[in-house]
This record gives sequence, structure tokens and C-alpha cells, in this order.
Amino acid sequence: MNEFELIERIFSQMQATHAPLTGIEKGIGDDAAVMALPAGSRLVSCIDTLVQGRHFHADFTQVDKLAFEIGYKAVAVNVSDIAAMGATPHSILLALALPERLANHEWLTTFAKGLFHACQLFGVTLIGGDTTRSERLVLSVSAQGLLVADTPAVYRSGAQVGDKIYVSGTLGDAAYALQHPDSAQGIELAHRLHMPTPRIALGAALAKTGATAMIDISDGLYQDLGHICQQSSVSMRIHLDKLPSSESLSTVDLSDRLLGQLAGGDDYELAFTLPAHIKPPIGNTSVTCIGEVTALSDPITTDTKSSDNSRLELFYQNQPVTPTQPAPFSIWPNLTGYQHFTG
Repeated sequence: MNEFELIERIFSQMQATHAPLTGIEKGIGDDAAVMALPAGSRLVSCIDTLVQGRHFHADFTQVDKLAFEIGYKAVAVNVSDIAAMGATPHSILLALALPERLANHEWLTTFAKGLFHACQLFGVTLIGGDTTRSERLVLSVSAQGLLVADTPAVYRSGAQVGDKIYVSGTLGDAAYALQHPDSAQGIELAHRLHMPTPRIALGAALAKTGATAMIDISDGLYQDLGHICQQSSVSMRIHLDKLPSSESLSTVDLSDRLLGQLAGGDDYELAFTLPAHIKPPIGNTSVTCIGEVTALSDPITTDTKSSDNSRLELFYQNQPVTPTQPAPFSIWPNLTGYQHFTG
């Protein structure tokens, strides 16, 4: 049995134990999947790629150890994008570029268990994919979601002056775990890095509540909010003392904690804007107001390369945080967040 037969066998066996969602006419086993969409629904699609050495550890020892978590996270990061549109996740496709040393029953079975665990948690079905040989592990997952009739998609481009800015959950845990993997706090927070929780119910509720803009926090709060600013042609004022912290992270040095919360990424929480008169929906996920949308100081500016960062104002204890007045930082930090094309 070669590795591709092994992959097909493992995935087909596990898929057989998971009942497919209604509307999937043909899933794994043919040239393409066939789905029937409910009347009036719209299809929401995204794709995300995880590369060994860039999105997770280059060391094969760590890849072996984290097979379950890698399978889980490949699904979760895509489901998070679907949630950020206000849609309900439906199905995924998996493209797997596999090194020879990982093409064994133990690693593939553990990886598949993580992937199907995430599918079961988030209500999605694996409907097909592709495999190939590679020198390092590369995973591409394409996710599909549904917006039911009369439910608007929430884009990055709808934020309005006067809106309040909110985030879900807590920020900075994953970044701390990545940077301090062997510390007591890093070990305690490792699940936030390896097994994030996409906020599906909250995203869907916000679409119905009237959220004006939304994004999932993958590359860092500062950078991701900058995308909303640029596409909505607004500025934002962020109050650093309002950023929500987990109990474990709250004991970390203030400047280190804030830097991780602003630029660390991998939180997969939702950042969104709501009109001031609308309260966020009440549910199982905590929501914190961290600022407000403001007008552009220079509305003529069209340089998108510089506008993302220049449109975000930081405040701490009601005092502006600037390169010349960086407190609570000792010096103005690098807030560009995760960069996929550097190095």
C-alpha cells in the first residue's frame, strides 16, 4: 500500500463514521463534490494554507508530536474566516502535500483524528481533496459556508464613524505560548495556540444584530483592524487598558502582554464594529468594547500601503500612545503583526 492509498483508506474510514450534512449529494470519492444549496442561501468560500516552518514548527519532531493539533487547526482557521462573514460553516476540501517521513499510518491517523474532531465540533463535512509529495508539510483547506436568506454578510468595509469596536474572548494567549513554549504560562496557554476556537455562533448572531464590519484576528489585532480602517475609509481609537486578558496572561509584564495582544496574532477571535445604540448579542462568548470608530484626519489620503497603520490611534489611561510618547512601552514597538511573505 503506497502513501496515497493509505491516505484514502484512513480518511474514507473516518468519514464513514461521520454522517454528512444534508445537501451533500456527493462527497469524497469522485472528481468533484456536489452540493444542493437551500433556497435563497448564498455560498461563502475561503481558503487558507499552512506551511511547515512558517505557520507551525519546522522541526519534524514537533510535527510528529502535534499531528492531532495540526489537523484540528487546519480546519479551525478556515471556519474562523467563515464565522467572520456571519455565515454558518458547511464543508471543507483538503489539499495535503506530504513529506515521505509523515506518510505512515500512525501520523496520518492522528492527523485525521484532529481534522475530523474539528469537523464534528464545527458542523462541517470533508467533501474531497488532493494529495501530493513534498519536502515539507503543506496543508491547504478550502471552506464553504452558508448565509441563509435575508441574513446579510458582514464585510470589512462597513464601519461607520461613531461605531463602537469590540473583540471576543481574550487576546494574546496564543502569541505568548508561541514565544514562551517552555514556561509555565506558555504550557498552560498552549491550547490557545494549537487549538483555537472559531466564534461561529457569535459571528452568525452579529450578522443578524447589525454588525457593520468584522474580521477574525489571525495576524494581530493592530494589523487586522487596519484592514477594516482601510476598506471602510475610517480611523479607529483603541484603548489599550481595555484589551481583554486571560487570567494567566494578566500576570505577564504589561508591555510584553500588550505587544502580544496587538501584534501577536493567532487569536482567531472576532473584531467587529456595531452602531453605538446596538448592544452586542448575549451568548457564551465574552465580548469587550475596546474603542470607537473615528473620522479620517486626512480623508484625501489614498495610499493604502501606509493608511492601515496611520488610521489607528492608541490610547492608554486616556493618554495617546505615540512614537514620541510610547508609554506604557519603553520604545515604540513593531506592530505590523504576522507577515506571510517576509524572510
